[in-house]
Amino acid sequence: MTQQFSLRTSVCIALATLASSSALAAGFQVNEHSANGLGRAMAGQAAKPENASILATNPAAIGVFKEAEFSSSVSFIDPNVDVNGTVNYAVGGQVIAAADASEDDIANTAIVPSFFYTRPINERVSAGVGVFTTYGLTSDYSDDFNALHFADTAEVKSVTINPAVSYKVNDTLMVGLGLSATFADAQINSAVSESLSPILSANAQTTIPATTSIFKLEGDDWGYGWNVGVFWQPTEMTNIALSHRAETKLTLDGEVTSSLTASLNQPGSLDLNLAAITELAIDQKINQQWSVQASAVFTDWSTFEKLEANLADGTDFLIKQENFDDSWRAALGATYILNDEFTLRAGFAYDDGVVTVENRSLSIPDTDRHWVSGGFTYTVSEDTSIDAAYVYINGREANIDKTRALNAEGTFTSTYTGTQSATAHILSVQLNTRF
Repeated sequence: MTQQFSLRTSVCIALATLASSSALAAGFQVNEHSANGLGRAMAGQAAKPENASILATNPAAIGVFKEAEFSSSVSFIDPNVDVNGTVNYAVGGQVIAAADASEDDIANTAIVPSFFYTRPINERVSAGVGVFTTYGLTSDYSDDFNALHFADTAEVKSVTINPAVSYKVNDTLMVGLGLSATFADAQINSAVSESLSPILSANAQTTIPATTSIFKLEGDDWGYGWNVGVFWQPTEMTNIALSHRAETKLTLDGEVTSSLTASLNQPGSLDLNLAAITELAIDQKINQQWSVQASAVFTDWSTFEKLEANLADGTDFLIKQENFDDSWRAALGATYILNDEFTLRAGFAYDDGVVTVENRSLSIPDTDRHWVSGGFTYTVSEDTSIDAAYVYINGREANIDKTRALNAEGTFTSTYTGTQSATAHILSVQLNTRF
């Protein structure tokens, strides 16, 4: 086999890896923008205006507040995502090599802050602004992972600035509108694994060391969107809310580099769409101390059908058909006012994954998840309170079965077969004050 074969191989591997890494970024939703909400597993969040953080899920509900409100939270997320499996290589359908490709703890810890400010303008209009995130991830495999050509590092960080207004239609109904500007920064790369290195070196008749960069994309972009909400209080005991956050489209512009293929070293971009989110929520008081919350959240992931990489020379690559599924999240929570100082919360949620076995990749820590949470509010003074919450997330073990062509002819393939499991711990604290 020739050097040309090796270069074609590197291009195919690079594009395949970019697809899986980007899918991880697009399919990982962040809910950690409210400590009081996390205490209920985010149940009924759009219908429970306890403080200014409600702006993130329902701009209409900020009209409830009679004074200026400020909330700031920080959440510590400690995920544990493990993969266990085997990678093999085949030429013409005949396996020529195989290796163990297992690794623990591929998802890094994260700190997620948020800030919100709201105030009434007059008897009918309120306004506010929030700074938070709804999407983001970091996954990182070690240098000795034997399937680095499937997945190495994927990092996407985003921040959303969301001004909003609420209008009081009458004593029981409010409507809200927000505009959002989202900045996203991404780094996605793949590398030659230790198991692939000797195969490529033999075919190319030159040494291609492990961890050699196959493909790296660094880029960023601003995307713009909107969100709307309705907040209805049919009785003094019941709040009902409906909110919708529109899809945000981004084109991550930056640089593409490769240590194997010189033609890839040029400016490039990657389209990345953040899916629309719709929530129906209810907050029902039972008496002066007890209330229950429930919500159903629909995320429109079916619009995320494919990934395309665009290089500056005009070449467009259809990297991968993602074919994500729409997802649902159902949550149920309870709130108990213990006394004038303490309010207690608990919640449970079922979070539906967005990928099937057919579409799941090593870079996507995504599967069906169960949330169990608890939290409290401590009232420091008439105008100031502190929220705290703990969440445990347990992901269902999921199978991974991926085969990819490593040359243009499709005669040289690599297959990964294994399982993925995930858990996470979240600690969140929040300061709320009014003035």
